[in-house]
Amino acid sequence: MSRNNHRIYLITCLLIGLFSSITYWIGFLQNNNKGHHDSKWRNIEFVLDQLMEKYVDSLDVTELVERSIENTLKNLDPHSTYISADKAKAENETLIGHFGGIGIRFMILRDTLTVVAVIKDGPSEIVGLEKRDRIIEINNENVASIGLTNQDVLKKLKGELNSIVELKILKPNKSILYKSITRGQIPLNSVAATTMLNKTIGYIKLSKFSSKTDVEVKESLKKLSSLGMVSLILDLRFNGGGYLHQAIKVADEFLKKDRLIVYTKGAHSEKKSFYASEYGHFEDGKLIILVNSMTASASEIVSGAIQDHQRGIIVGRRTFGKGLVQQPIQLNNSSEIRITTSRYYTPKGKCIQKPYGDSIDYDNDIIGRLESGELTLNDSVTNLLNTKGGIIPDIFTPIDTTNYSYLVNKIIYSNKWRDFCFDYYEKHNNKPYNTLNEFYKSFYCDKSVFNPLLNGHIITEKENQDLIWNMKFELSNYYYDEESRYIISTEKDKDILKAISILLNN
Repeated sequence: MSRNNHRIYLITCLLIGLFSSITYWIGFLQNNNKGHHDSKWRNIEFVLDQLMEKYVDSLDVTELVERSIENTLKNLDPHSTYISADKAKAENETLIGHFGGIGIRFMILRDTLTVVAVIKDGPSEIVGLEKRDRIIEINNENVASIGLTNQDVLKKLKGELNSIVELKILKPNKSILYKSITRGQIPLNSVAATTMLNKTIGYIKLSKFSSKTDVEVKESLKKLSSLGMVSLILDLRFNGGGYLHQAIKVADEFLKKDRLIVYTKGAHSEKKSFYASEYGHFEDGKLIILVNSMTASASEIVSGAIQDHQRGIIVGRRTFGKGLVQQPIQLNNSSEIRITTSRYYTPKGKCIQKPYGDSIDYDNDIIGRLESGELTLNDSVTNLLNTKGGIIPDIFTPIDTTNYSYLVNKIIYSNKWRDFCFDYYEKHNNKPYNTLNEFYKSFYCDKSVFNPLLNGHIITEKENQDLIWNMKFELSNYYYDEESRYIISTEKDKDILKAISILLNN
């Protein structure tokens, strides 16, 4: 080992010890100063003082402490973690389900902050902000053509409830307006889409489990029932989870009273079992849950409970496999440590957590699944029956490997594509059709519309249709609402089409 590597190794060991000291004091203070301060912690503090006073290079103690915390937790399991104050605030907003803001959705269009949607009855709508407005100053500070990022915008527009933000607006007709907006409570909805796929099959796209997820799901179920729903597709693909208690409440909507939903236990945590209550809004209709490799945590609790009680059919690919429960502990600078305290188990006793450890490439597990053929081969479910981790679907659907041409892929995955679609919307900003369904079925573009993106290439009719489809996906967001993009996607989504087929034939 070189001298420098040896030095780094010693410092790391000392800082890990320092983290132990910090966590000891957190517990010490939280327990009303009971107990005695063991001399071994004083030794660690002494060593740190010596490093800060005598080490050959200058050390940033805050940075070193944060890194030591991160490394210590990372070595325990993949989900115990340290979260900085800024990141903790953003993540907690997502879980709480709201934040203080002005109520717009935006994009940075050619280095200009552009409004693409205004939340109904929100602070911005109240003062008259509209789609296509450009925000060129925030609190008297220029934000146009300065290399603004999305994160920069969020920092400037978010703030305490009832605080004021001053905006300078450039209207599409080039007039200038000044708006003073009082920040309000802006919701972060869990349900991304609610619709009827035909006269009897309802569809709910659930993106996360936050503090009001159960309320949103109940409202969606009531709405769909009033429209004639007798079967439901609950889409949990790419849902990374959230609150445990919300997963329990959502599962409760589909299970009869006293059915076990999930139980948790750990070395220092007593076994806790959670059961369905007396009434759920959809306990009897046909149910399919869509899952994939990014379906995790709370989503796996719901899927596992439905599967174990044979209440519905799980369709898709093996879920992520996160079965560890974290307890958040806030530190004095508003950062957090989240410590794994228990594992959760499906009603039949399966621990959903996939294996982890020194010999396992946990971070690249999904890539490994793709390379092994797990996500594409039809016999994947049979081969996975003895696999640890995740919920194995009842009916496997391979990932959609239908590829666009190289040229189409190059266009739709470029930065120019989004700008091109918004430019089209600005030139044709009146809704071309009254309903989303009419728009989906009838919208068409001649090949010449795409000439600015083709660089002289001639496209086939198939390529033209592929570009039109992707354009519909983008434009629906501007002509109608954010939910529309999810609703339009159901028309060609192979997982959803498979689920519809199952429901119609069972």
